[in-house]
Amino acid sequence: MSNQVLKITRKVFNFGIERDILQHTPFTGVKALAPNNSRERALTEAEIRTLWGTLDKAAMSNEIRQALKLILLTAQRPGEVTGMHSGEIDDRWWTIPAERAKNGRTHRVYLTDTALELVGPLKVTDTETGETKAKGYIFPCPHKDKEKPIEAHALAVAVRRNLSFPVTDSKGEPLYNKDGKPATENLLGVDHFTPHDLRRTAATFMAKAGEMDEVIDAVLNHAKQGVIKVYNQYRYDREKQQALESWALKIRSITTGEKGKVIPMTRKTEGGEQ
Repeated sequence: MSNQVLKITRKVFNFGIERDILQHTPFTGVKALAPNNSRERALTEAEIRTLWGTLDKAAMSNEIRQALKLILLTAQRPGEVTGMHSGEIDDRWWTIPAERAKNGRTHRVYLTDTALELVGPLKVTDTETGETKAKGYIFPCPHKDKEKPIEAHALAVAVRRNLSFPVTDSKGEPLYNKDGKPATENLLGVDHFTPHDLRRTAATFMAKAGEMDEVIDAVLNHAKQGVIKVYNQYRYDREKQQALESWALKIRSITTGEKGKVIPMTRKTEGGEQ
């Protein structure tokens, strides 16, 4: 956390110098207190099975619950999922516009049957006029007077709260442990994780299933590196569809015990590249 604070505040002061608002920055020579450690958390099959079930009973809104499952299914970034708009979806393809994508590149994501169930209807009927119109944001902000999606940090807050949920008595009063600390319980039934770890989990299972790194990078919308980013302009739509369909079948197998058939690589995409 201290490294992130340093990173952000240093940018603020550098901005001031660039605009001639300040002459000096107090961050000259200031180094991070600790090395930046990349996260390696990926859920196991047992954890996915548990989480898929406990989310339905967790203390969170249905929108947050569906968004978390959709991150796991699509392997997309939490902020990109929460900002999903009905106008971005055409049949089975969800196009994340460049302005919403982290790397500034438009990204196409194939939506499986399970993903479409979580997205829900793209049109709604106005209860007052009876007019049918586009839904707008798939995961709208709970404040009715604000036309905006749920913030990505709301997912992290909900997960963190349910991993350590306060225990109360029959009157709603908080209970305490023998050491005097508030008693809590883990409503999700798995060890600590973050919404972004669900994206890493999907990528990890795709790799275990034998998907090529190029395909996984395409699913994740990672920018190509080196000279390949100039010469290889293929967008891997067919392979992305196959990878996401196989992953959806794997999740169904994990969560229900149903065995599905592996999707052949020669299958044609629906609306994508052949």
